[in-house]
Amino acid sequence: MKQKLLSNAEVLAIILMGLIALIIGGWSVVVLVILAGALVGTSAPQNMAGMRRAVLVGAIVSGAVVLFTFARNTFLATLPKVDAIPAASTSVLVYIGAIALGTFTAVLIAFLRAQPNENLRRYGLLAFVVICAVAFPFFERESKLLWANAVVVALIFTVQALGLNIVAGYAGLLDLGYVAFFAIGGYSVALLASPQFNLHVSFWLVIWVAAAVAAISGFILGAPTLRLRGDYLAIVTLGFGEIVPIVFKNLERVQIYEPITSFIAWLTSNPAVKVCLVGCEKALNITNGTQGINPIDRPWFPGVGFFQTGQYIPWYFLILSILAISAFFISRLRESRIGRAWVAMREDELAASSMGIDIVRTKLTAFTLGAMFSGFAGAFYGSYVSFISPDAFEFSVSVIVLSMVILGGTGSIVGVILGGLIIKIVDLLLLEKLQLFIGGVLEATIFQGIQSQGLENFLSSLLDVSQYKLLFFGLILVVMMLVRPQGLVPESMVKSKGKGVTGG
Repeated sequence: MKQKLLSNAEVLAIILMGLIALIIGGWSVVVLVILAGALVGTSAPQNMAGMRRAVLVGAIVSGAVVLFTFARNTFLATLPKVDAIPAASTSVLVYIGAIALGTFTAVLIAFLRAQPNENLRRYGLLAFVVICAVAFPFFERESKLLWANAVVVALIFTVQALGLNIVAGYAGLLDLGYVAFFAIGGYSVALLASPQFNLHVSFWLVIWVAAAVAAISGFILGAPTLRLRGDYLAIVTLGFGEIVPIVFKNLERVQIYEPITSFIAWLTSNPAVKVCLVGCEKALNITNGTQGINPIDRPWFPGVGFFQTGQYIPWYFLILSILAISAFFISRLRESRIGRAWVAMREDELAASSMGIDIVRTKLTAFTLGAMFSGFAGAFYGSYVSFISPDAFEFSVSVIVLSMVILGGTGSIVGVILGGLIIKIVDLLLLEKLQLFIGGVLEATIFQGIQSQGLENFLSSLLDVSQYKLLFFGLILVVMMLVRPQGLVPESMVKSKGKGVTGG
């Protein structure tokens, strides 16, 4: 049977990259052809024939992305409301260079994967990823893509997703209240490094304190509840996730009375008997309620000074370093004795217990460590946005983080990182650009024949894609469960590559 020129994954890559190019255009073509080339190189057979194929397919896929970009830059740029395209990004040299860059990326990835030496293969791919990650913020700044904020926030949530991967991916525990530990980390840094109590503890210390507080909270929650299984555990964690933001919202007028005298006052209906311990003359304001806490102190680093809003490069490299360290630490945990116990418990809890694994302690360790990473991410997030309020910790955050884990692949560190970046960049960047694009199309077509402002406003609100964000993420979960339940990068795929398994 004759082999198809393009695989299903490569056709899907052309469609997805092409749609993104149609929405954004401009300098985004450089990022898109690198991603497309990397996908082509990854799907190529691990031999010399795969390299030859990567040249042809890489050129085809990159050329398709460039054609979509050309259409956006030329024909769709005249639509009202859409972002202007930098003139420098529309030259023929940029288009030719993009095709060459995408093809080179595909060949390079295919060449590295075809190497028989496992270390060369592994560290070569890692070096490629590091070079791209280091070069991105400088390219983004010079090209004025305006992706920096979305990428930094995506990396913060990816750190949180790595923590949930310990709980749900390795240990198999469904945690629907994971946002609670994110909130605990955020409020820890807000209380210790802000004018709220005039403490102003250094960011480099308080981020560890926040992680420790979140871990202790995870231990306290897990100790009495982890004997539960399945849906019952999910319900308990869901309740905890709802309780924590409400508690922070109501800690703006705190008065604490001695319990014995309070009981006597209740029996005698005499409030004067109560002995006040805290907030006697004036109720204590701990969290500032719905107004939140701001400003939160920023990190200080030699040669950089205090990190500032809008200066994304220091923030980017800091969170990138935290993500890399977290991924390395979690990968070592996965290969340790406790990591193997998590996986054994996930696969068959009864069999794991029969083999001598302490199920409750193993679950508790996973819950505590997962909470620690969420608190770590929450502390960084609080310092980054310099503002914390209960509204930032809704249940939807837990759903989004869980979507990251499922999309990328439960138990797969590489998959979770990929899923986290995809979900959050779509949330923060692509949906906004898509809304502008849809608005421009409506202005140029349907709205030309509509005289009623009310009808125009109704259609605009009906087609506001930001309102369908949770529907979009829900559809991702449904489709992934039906089409690829193991995720984009399954744990088994990472293991097989690490052991040097080759083949077409």
